[in-house]
Amino acid sequence: MKELSEIRKDIDAIDRQIVDLYEKRMELTTQVADYKISTGKQVFDAEREMQKLSSVENMAHSEFTRQGVHELFEHIMTMSRKKQYQLLTEHGITAETGFIITVDDVSATKAAVLSSAEAVSAHIPADVTVIVCESFSEMAERIKQDPDIVGFLEVGMEWYYGNVLGYYNEIANHDLTIIRSYEMEGDETRRCLLISEKRIVVEDANTLSMCFEAPDTCGSLYHLLSHITYNNLNLNRIGSVVISTDPLDYRFFVDVSGNINDPAIQNAVRGLSQEAIRFRILGNYKTR
Repeated sequence: MKELSEIRKDIDAIDRQIVDLYEKRMELTTQVADYKISTGKQVFDAEREMQKLSSVENMAHSEFTRQGVHELFEHIMTMSRKKQYQLLTEHGITAETGFIITVDDVSATKAAVLSSAEAVSAHIPADVTVIVCESFSEMAERIKQDPDIVGFLEVGMEWYYGNVLGYYNEIANHDLTIIRSYEMEGDETRRCLLISEKRIVVEDANTLSMCFEAPDTCGSLYHLLSHITYNNLNLNRIGSVVISTDPLDYRFFVDVSGNINDPAIQNAVRGLSQEAIRFRILGNYKTR
């Protein structure tokens, strides 16, 4: 029987080969990205990846190693996609978000509010006409009927028991956009959101809210969230709400720090938009 130290030397030698081959594979990934840039082909090709996983699994000689090979190549292909997304951004090919960048702060002449009088007094200018609403649906309807109206929503009221994810879900369902966030002075549990039908973002926006659904496959949520960690984004919030009970299905919500023009944000948005189901940016806005 070999000594443990000798076995470890053999493992180290194999690991060096694995690293060398991985780097060679990533060099080929650059060539793949160049091809996709020139042809406009999308980075994520689910059919190709399923074929590859099936192929490498069949090369293994036991059920245990088949499962391991599947997970290993799943991670390798995930890293390959991230490299390609990065190269696309470096070539100036940005992710399409539909947002209009504005240098000015958000202003409006009318506000449909679902909040306390205290919050309105603290954050809505006196010259703005205030329309008090009884429900989110009423507020959303008023916003859609009149382009001069913004919505003002206080997170922390009795409705939805103060659950910010419940409000996020309503914003997504009504196809609205968060354009500003305010904190109530002296109470970190209370937060107010300014929302609009317009897809606008101010230049100095520093928080991005997103939602998406994950494919019903093992590890799908892990791989989607890896776009955030890989790009070194600061995750401020994560949660989910049930959107269907038969079958059981969830919508996931995340807040990260950053501006939609940041390369790291662009990379993450590109990856999530291609790989998630019904990905949507709820807003890129300034918090204060």
